[in-house]
Amino acid sequence: MLLLYIRRELSISQSQWTGDPTAPPLRKVNDIGFTADLLDHIESRYCIDRSRIYATGFSNGGGLVGLLACNDALAHRIAAFAASSGAYYKDEALNEPLFGDCQADRVPTPFLEFHGSKDPVIHYDGDNTPDGPTYNPLEYVQRFCSDDAEGTAKKSYGEDVEEYYLSCEGVQDAVQHYWIKDFGHGWPTTTKLSNDDQRYGPTFFNATPIVMRFFRRWSLIVESDVQVQAEGKDEL
Repeated sequence: MLLLYIRRELSISQSQWTGDPTAPPLRKVNDIGFTADLLDHIESRYCIDRSRIYATGFSNGGGLVGLLACNDALAHRIAAFAASSGAYYKDEALNEPLFGDCQADRVPTPFLEFHGSKDPVIHYDGDNTPDGPTYNPLEYVQRFCSDDAEGTAKKSYGEDVEEYYLSCEGVQDAVQHYWIKDFGHGWPTTTKLSNDDQRYGPTFFNATPIVMRFFRRWSLIVESDVQVQAEGKDEL
């Protein structure tokens, strides 16, 4: 397994990924194109399984993951996506349309999302997010299934977590979303972290093993250097 942790150098004029209100326009800094170039670089230098490339992110990084899933080329290079506290800004908060233009070419695009009901940075309802209006996260990820998707919901940990599952095109639970009662802005864990002042953590479960189980379900079929639709697999 090869893990890449990508961050911006704080010495540059801005430190936010594409998709944030303070990020420069795509014509100046294109982090979607950078991701494609990075994949080219990694694939040319390491022996990796190109059918099992995944992307996950938190906050602004989760928003970028949401944009990668909307990109026709990258949605066919990355098998599945996951985000926590994803920042999916509406067009009026940005200097150019980004999330509003998202219409997934690959259906379904496997996507897993976690969001706290009391997120103080990216509000769940999106209307009062401090830096500008954002999409309700469940509303946003629904676009990664078809319009006739079938949805199911269940409550866990008493009634403190609501899990939503969308199935479409014959693929079960391709899009998943966890609403977490009283959780703030962060990555869900059952242990204390340094940002608990805004995370309002710990919370009821650890997100990482859920993400890894979700990712294991998905792989791309690579034929003559062309990736085609992923197939969901229930086995771990």
